[in-house]
Amino acid sequence: MRPYQFTPERRNFTVNCDDSDIKIVPDKPSKVFDMSEGAAYAFIREKTNGNMEKARALGKRFAGELTAGRTGMAQFGVGAFDDQDTLAQRNVLFAFIVGRVIEEMAPNSIVAQSAMSAFYETIERTSPEIYRQISDSAALSLYIFSARSTPGDETAAGEVFARLCGREGDALFVAYGRELAGYFMDHCTREAICVKMIR
Repeated sequence: MRPYQFTPERRNFTVNCDDSDIKIVPDKPSKVFDMSEGAAYAFIREKTNGNMEKARALGKRFAGELTAGRTGMAQFGVGAFDDQDTLAQRNVLFAFIVGRVIEEMAPNSIVAQSAMSAFYETIERTSPEIYRQISDSAALSLYIFSARSTPGDETAAGEVFARLCGREGDALFVAYGRELAGYFMDHCTREAICVKMIR
């Protein structure tokens, strides 16, 4: 077989085809492409080093504490001041604290998202009622806004808790919410440390 020879008469040819679906890649790929590729590598790295599995286990553990009723962390120390409203608001406060702790303790957003997905998926499956309570975006937004607008102010969560319980400005309920938030924060932080995620 003879090699193909390019002769002058064959140089100028026309191909009749639709090339509208052909995409031209620029010389410098966009930042979006770089970020998505970086995210894929980060996901593989976190899965390989065990962080994804640890994060999901942590999310499920926190979900178990929230759905365990009176034996769970969110219902710890239930007393005379508690009624259906405060019990529901304890759940919302606990979910907010879980989110904060995971955000602060996870090595990156991919691992944090994995933990939070496991947390919400587990609760949705095991207790739809609690899932509806903690999915109240207005209540969670109040906690998030309060935490961002007054960082380090431990009373801020207590004020939001009292407000959501219908006891806005009640010093006793503000203190109650503040103490609960601190207790939940300490407990969740210890649990996250015990998981030993790789940074």
